[in-house]
Amino acid sequence: MKTGIARRVFVGGVVAGLPLLASLSTRTAAQSADPAAHVHPNGAAADAVLDHIARQLAAIHNAVRRQPRGEDLRAAAAHLRTLAVYGRQIDVDTGMRSAMNALIDREGRNGVLFLQPDPARVRAELKRYGAEPDDRILTAPSTLDYTARDAALNRLLQSGLTGGWERTAATLERVAPGVDQRAASVIRARQIDEAYWEGFCQQLWSEYSEVQFLTAPLCASALIPVIGIAFAVFCIAHQLAATILAVVYAGFCWNAR
Repeated sequence: MKTGIARRVFVGGVVAGLPLLASLSTRTAAQSADPAAHVHPNGAAADAVLDHIARQLAAIHNAVRRQPRGEDLRAAAAHLRTLAVYGRQIDVDTGMRSAMNALIDREGRNGVLFLQPDPARVRAELKRYGAEPDDRILTAPSTLDYTARDAALNRLLQSGLTGGWERTAATLERVAPGVDQRAASVIRARQIDEAYWEGFCQQLWSEYSEVQFLTAPLCASALIPVIGIAFAVFCIAHQLAATILAVVYAGFCWNAR
């Protein structure tokens, strides 16, 4: 399978460890010296449901790092669908759009499209929720060009976080059977119809690329007060969804070339 230079660079980082995907922008993080402002903006109380889902996704992330299995992906999909349902109940999309538009007003649209990651900060946040990031992790930069970034941001603002989580959940459910087949036998997996396997990997790469990119502006907007919502937890859940997609791509698609 031909994956291209961008994917070769990406997988090279993943093989050395699991890449920490885009997180809080360095500029925005520097503007908030108080860690509590990131955890629970504007004094919002911790939400037990969100905290539970984030910790469950962290546990799945740890399991996938050790050995990806279809059942892990299905479990992650179920948690993301629950997150989407709960997000609609508390109307998280309205808060997200307000915070994102405020971020765009402050940073400029181009600034938001090219926010830089802060790996140390995201590593600390992942650990806080029980995830086990590898110390050898290399940051994997987004491979999306300007047009793709702009389109992804537009989709986020139009369909909301809830729509994105449902889309990622659907992707995880669709690729789970392929993970099961490959886990059963590397030889057998390589005998799968080439068109099927290429579609499997292209789907994973496309979804990963967008989720990875959107994590940066999403986490940066978590520093903007959203009354009544522990918004930073959504940032972590989004981050974990991206890392799960990344591990599956690196472990199954690169080796199947």
